[in-house]
Amino acid sequence: MNFKHLHYFWMTADTGGVFRASALLHNTPQTLSSQIKRLEERLGRRLFERDGRTVRMTEAGKVAVGYAAQIFELGHRLEASLKGGTSSSPPAESRVGIDQ
Repeated sequence: MNFKHLHYFWMTADTGGVFRASALLHNTPQTLSSQIKRLEERLGRRLFERDGRTVRMTEAGKVAVGYAAQIFELGHRLEASLKGGTSSSPPAESRVGIDQ
């Protein structure tokens, strides 16, 4: 799985739209849309339903955004742990997956 594609999806879901996310990510809306489409193809599920310029998460998108939030939270914790010089252990159990 390409985590950049996942990040684009997560930011789009978090901001409520491709245009807002693309501005924050300093990318074009077309780039984000095409990368999210690649993620959808990889997962075999639509994550957003598009209606003109607006997007709405599908049920699969709602599942995926929950996992994405956990993945990126763990990434932030890893970075903070290593930058802070601590050697704290990772969570005892971490599950990452896609329910289909």
